[in-house]
Amino acid sequence: MAATAPHSQEGLRFYDLSHPWGKNTTVWPGFPDVRFIRRSFHAQHGTQTEGFSTVMHASTHINAPLHLDAFGQGVGDIPLETFFGRAVIVSIPKGKWELIEIKDLEAAQPQIEAGQIVLINTGWHHKYGNSQEYFGEAPGMSKAAAQWLVSKKVKLVGMDTAAIDHPMATSLVHKRNGPIIKRLAARYQEEIGVDPLEQFPDLQPAHTVLLEAGIPTIEELGGQLDEVCGKSMTVAALPWKWKRGDASLVRVVAIADETGDFRFGGETDGDSDELIIHDLSHEWGHDMPFWPAGLHSAFPPHEFHRVQFHARNGALVQYFNGVMHRGTHMDCPLHVQENTHDITGFPLSSLFGTGMVVSIPKGKWEVITPQDLENVEPPIQRGDIVIINTGYHKKYSDSAEYFHYGPGLYLEAAQWLVERGVKMVAIDVQALDHPLGTYIADHGPGPMAPHLNDEYKAETGRDILQDFPLWEPAHKTLLCNGIPGVENAGGDLDALTGKRMTFMAFPLRWEDGDGSVVRLIGIEDPSGSARL
Repeated sequence: MAATAPHSQEGLRFYDLSHPWGKNTTVWPGFPDVRFIRRSFHAQHGTQTEGFSTVMHASTHINAPLHLDAFGQGVGDIPLETFFGRAVIVSIPKGKWELIEIKDLEAAQPQIEAGQIVLINTGWHHKYGNSQEYFGEAPGMSKAAAQWLVSKKVKLVGMDTAAIDHPMATSLVHKRNGPIIKRLAARYQEEIGVDPLEQFPDLQPAHTVLLEAGIPTIEELGGQLDEVCGKSMTVAALPWKWKRGDASLVRVVAIADETGDFRFGGETDGDSDELIIHDLSHEWGHDMPFWPAGLHSAFPPHEFHRVQFHARNGALVQYFNGVMHRGTHMDCPLHVQENTHDITGFPLSSLFGTGMVVSIPKGKWEVITPQDLENVEPPIQRGDIVIINTGYHKKYSDSAEYFHYGPGLYLEAAQWLVERGVKMVAIDVQALDHPLGTYIADHGPGPMAPHLNDEYKAETGRDILQDFPLWEPAHKTLLCNGIPGVENAGGDLDALTGKRMTFMAFPLRWEDGDGSVVRLIGIEDPSGSARL
């Protein structure tokens, strides 16, 4: 699939280094397939919500130490600094069954230094697909090369192959859980003249060396990788906040300015210690709350199960079944309006930029007004990313208090944000809209909580529809005017309120997708030298 042109805004250019994820995504042989089913339809329900089942080792993804080490960190436990900062994107072209060795890494340009993200372009992303060639004939990294990267103290390693290791060092051949591809080892021995079991006696040695050293790995890089090859750039690869996750689907983004380089704040080639990275996301995983329409077909309860175990398989691989509208996530127009764009339709430039967390404390059923937005300090500026702190992130839970009785945006505030030309909006409540403007009340396929009208009338003397006659007007107004919307913001919101800094949230490259779990982060530069 052809890569799109880099997005540009405020003098920055954004390069997508990810393959698409979605229907027909390639999956490691032997793992269960990625499956999709529409849970709600515009024609029937007035929304589109896609249900899916997936392992995280499908398309571009990050592996956590927990994947191979039963006592290692889960993907959501790893410090965010690991996934953002200075990167070198090096060209190490390799052909069928070749190995990346120490000499290749030593000769790579730009030079690999301590503290960097290292992304390796072997050229194999051009072969990405559901084929034995892509999985079974790829190059891989030697154990010695992985040990060299550990000795250099890099912080993250990515490759454009299906695995960090050579195929002959995986379960594709006669290793634990194998052979998954029959006769692959025999083909190798016939062509190379070496018994692969003698040449590669250990299972996934390079991957194991890196993960046991606490260095996460990215597999299946793609997209615009060739365009940034041979450069040192700022890279973001932000996994979901899944504390016990073996891996995470991820959007890998490289950032450059008009010089072809981009140094964020106090970053040097191998050091971004001056930056403070704040997490504004809730945890994602088994115990996360879900929208109270959960038994409705559009939002079924989510499920996790293991398809591989450390004790049985030597690795942990988990399978998820659910929807994207869980935890901290981003909505797109396709979710609420037919014939509009999917989650990939937001340019990367709209997902990164300067803004602030604004304090607008609100209580039960209160509405955020244009006057509230007008009065925040410091004032909201054109092009800002605006994150609204109502205080309700402290109530985030599987509770009626959070989902039924919270405050929220409605039409007028959304119109104000569009008129001010903001870039992205996030809020710390259950939805971009006030709960009584959703089908929790009598909208669309609702009411999901019919008792609320009696409660509202007892409290106000009015029916809900008298005060909230429109269905999700904030969603439609923001999203259909090109403003991405993030729901269920949390984390460090209180500590950042009133501060101007840089924010980002990159959704998956999910073509036809109605939303995406995201990791919303803020970057504080005490040196004051950040350039945007």
